[in-house]
Amino acid sequence: MTTAGSFDAPIEIFGGLVTDMSPADLPHGVSPDCQDVVYSNGGVQTRPGLQALFGPLAGNPTVNYVKTYETLNAALRTMALDSNGILYKEATPGTLSSIASGLATNSYANSTTLFGREYLAISDGKTGNDLPRQYDDTNFDRVSQGEPGAGPTVVDENVVVAIVASPNGATQPAAVTIAASPNGATENGFLVTITTTSAHGLSAGQSVTISGVGVASYNGTFPVVSAPTTTQFTYIDGASGLAASGGGTAASATVTIQTTAANGFVVGQLVTTTGIVVAGYNGTFPITGVPDSTHFTFTAATGGLAASGGGTAAVAGNIANGVHQVCVIFQTRQGYLTQPSPATSWTASGGKRAVVTNIPTGPSNIVGRILCFTGAGGASFFYTGSGTTLFSSNMVISDNTTTSITVDFSDAILLAGTNVDNLFKLVELSDCAGVLDYSERLFWWGERNKMNNWVNLGFDGGFTGPSLPHYPLGWAPDSVYAPGGTDEENFVVWGAAYSIVGNGTTSTRGLMTQGAVQDALGAQRIQTNTDYTVRARCARNTILGQGTLHVHLFSASGGINTNGLQLTAAQLTTSYVEYTAELTAPLTTIPSDLVLRVYADGTPTQNGQFYIDCIEIFPTAQPVNASLVRASRAEDPESYDGIDGLLSVAENNGQAIRAAFKLRERLYFVKEHSLHVTQDDGTNEPSLWSIAEVSRKLGTPSVRGVGIGEDWVVIAHRTGLYIFSGGEPIKISQEVQPTWNQINWQYGHTLWVTVDTKERRIFVGVPLGSATSPNKILMLDYRDLDSAEDISGRPPINITFTGRKTATDKTRKWSPWTIAANSCALIERTDGTAIVAMGGGMPGVGGGGATGKIYQLNAAQLSDDGTAIPSYYTTHYFPERPVEQSLNLGAHRKLFTYLTMYVEGAGNLSLTTFIDSSSVPQAQQPLPLSSPSAKDLELPINVLGERVAFQVSTNQPGAWFRLQKFTPSLRVDPWAPVRGLN
Repeated sequence: MTTAGSFDAPIEIFGGLVTDMSPADLPHGVSPDCQDVVYSNGGVQTRPGLQALFGPLAGNPTVNYVKTYETLNAALRTMALDSNGILYKEATPGTLSSIASGLATNSYANSTTLFGREYLAISDGKTGNDLPRQYDDTNFDRVSQGEPGAGPTVVDENVVVAIVASPNGATQPAAVTIAASPNGATENGFLVTITTTSAHGLSAGQSVTISGVGVASYNGTFPVVSAPTTTQFTYIDGASGLAASGGGTAASATVTIQTTAANGFVVGQLVTTTGIVVAGYNGTFPITGVPDSTHFTFTAATGGLAASGGGTAAVAGNIANGVHQVCVIFQTRQGYLTQPSPATSWTASGGKRAVVTNIPTGPSNIVGRILCFTGAGGASFFYTGSGTTLFSSNMVISDNTTTSITVDFSDAILLAGTNVDNLFKLVELSDCAGVLDYSERLFWWGERNKMNNWVNLGFDGGFTGPSLPHYPLGWAPDSVYAPGGTDEENFVVWGAAYSIVGNGTTSTRGLMTQGAVQDALGAQRIQTNTDYTVRARCARNTILGQGTLHVHLFSASGGINTNGLQLTAAQLTTSYVEYTAELTAPLTTIPSDLVLRVYADGTPTQNGQFYIDCIEIFPTAQPVNASLVRASRAEDPESYDGIDGLLSVAENNGQAIRAAFKLRERLYFVKEHSLHVTQDDGTNEPSLWSIAEVSRKLGTPSVRGVGIGEDWVVIAHRTGLYIFSGGEPIKISQEVQPTWNQINWQYGHTLWVTVDTKERRIFVGVPLGSATSPNKILMLDYRDLDSAEDISGRPPINITFTGRKTATDKTRKWSPWTIAANSCALIERTDGTAIVAMGGGMPGVGGGGATGKIYQLNAAQLSDDGTAIPSYYTTHYFPERPVEQSLNLGAHRKLFTYLTMYVEGAGNLSLTTFIDSSSVPQAQQPLPLSSPSAKDLELPINVLGERVAFQVSTNQPGAWFRLQKFTPSLRVDPWAPVRGLN
């Protein structure tokens, strides 16, 4: 065999895919068609295979979210959400265990780690469709929470007991004689030592009355400092330098009161005694001891009082007379303090404590409650903790069971406590599409709209009780049809739910109402001329066979009885599903008796149960807060101020916020077709931060449409992929624009972007063609490009000064990958490495249904979980015009006679030639591969054409190739350089 007369035309560059130019016009070094390849230095090879990280998840779902969560103790947890609504974590390496189930099915998650917790937004890719959540490696809780549904009941404490008659009702110890001068009373500095002739019975802290001592300055009533012996005690005098003296008596000021019945008093309480015959016993005193149920002690103003009795002892306090208000705050196990409950009030008579009953209890995540009060006639709320000096002034209840306590406060002490007025501005965060941490805060977007001035629509604000029946606080049970309604604490969306139980005979069950006109502060609920929609999550038990659940508006005076939400037993399932219906068409007037009603009718089956949770009401015209971002308070990730804690991003441009990212201490929001930036100004709350528009030429349709790179980001927009490093966004996908245009933009919200900064690859998971979820990955290799400027400034094809198209090696290199992945992330592993993990999508690996697996890219894996990797690379069309000119080949038909290539791998290398265009393929002899390859592979060929492209490929399990040199030999067609006809 000889190549005499032929010329070699070697490929020096294996460049990436270019579809934005006719294949026949492509210069040397780029590819008109390739798939499932990566680019190594000077070559091209089969991409890494997919290796399953874990076994398949139950039911073989798609995996729609994967991310690393690092706990406070630096433990790594791989988190995953599947299409069945089950959230998993990897606690034991290689094994996923369920954290939670019942989340919205077929949803996507976006999350961020802050303060040792993972905060998750769950959505359909555009708008939230499940509660915002947080996970601390133990508890999976809601982010933010509704307030208690009602305030407690408060009355003045009124405990009065009778004192036994004289001489046993009120007594003091008998006075003892002080030793004669000069030993009875001595002083050292200001410390006086008294010596008595018999045991004095005093102890430190008690008061004693000294009288009759020769030096008069020793006389008076003093607190005892110490009692060194039974006949000596000390106290501090106000004068020093007193001469030694003696004589007189020492009388204890401790009073013992005996009551006619058990008094229930405890040490520290204030007590007011009145009507005792010896007036010195009367007054208000703190109790110093309770020897038994009918005796208590206190310190009188003086000792030496005669035995007496009669009168009464009443518990006393410090609460000022006047009107006081009270409310309750829930404290969660995550430390969050909810918005206070609606306030209640009582009129204090003064000088008493307050008995607080009907204190709301919350769902299982509540670990404490805080009572907050106003001063007399005041409007600001405060609470005091355990550090105050008053007895029973601790307003923090450190449990979720206590429903009644007695408290005491003075206005001065209360107003020096903790003010909670700012908590009244809090709102409960609704379902969101995305979340990001920035400047010690959380920022959420894609929030579903809901009205926040209803009470306990989520049923997490407590129920009446403890005795049955239990009804949600803030709701009024109907006097006739309420029976059957109760709380549900186990089968819930989260927290608690409302259950209506049928009895098989009563037509209407569980009817309760809530005023629909105004809230407790007078703010309007249902507005005139406004259409409203209600959404709720509802279910039934297996027994329920008949009946209909209703959520609607009703007014007897106005003749209003809207259809609202109506769900029959047959429409419901045994799992929670969200249902939506028009609550009311626009009303021209709002009757004063308009109420929201929840009930079941149709004679529900005996022991059959309707369940309802998460009721939300919103103006029909605004179901989503499309341009609104909720910002938490600094270092308080669950507190969302309804006034200061929001940013409105270009609210009038008709676009929704889809994504957000941080770059160089700035916070960026990506809308559908625009980019905006803000920054913490170090002074104001987020509502006052300035927001500037960065660009109107790009945005993203997906909450996952931004990939974080090396001090830059890439953003997937309808017009292409853009790179942004703080200046002008630059398109980096023009070379594959026809491929980009094949993305099914109706489902663009499902796409994702991930940057592998280790291997320097950008992955864009996209739904191509008619796919409704990402069925391909567009991979951009930037291995040899070190900056955003390099990536943006080095396309695969350049135009020289003479107008010639050329390609160089250190450029952007694209390749489509036939991987259907619904999610992708760079996750951390316990061995200190980071890997690209992909959540299986549709079609699954192998072309069938979903596999329920999470895969890693592994260069040592020579298949996709046992399935062949269909990798191929197509060269440009040989020869391009400069080669024709340099080799004197002319512009007409050539004869390709020989191929030489350096390629290694496994399996057989398929070789296909394309004569003049891709529509005329011609299979050549396959070549066996080995690794390492001992020599170049050679193949004689006989291919005629004006131009010819070559495709190398492998497509068997375990087969792969790495192509580094490719040299065809060609000459002018020796028989017929031109055909002479068409």
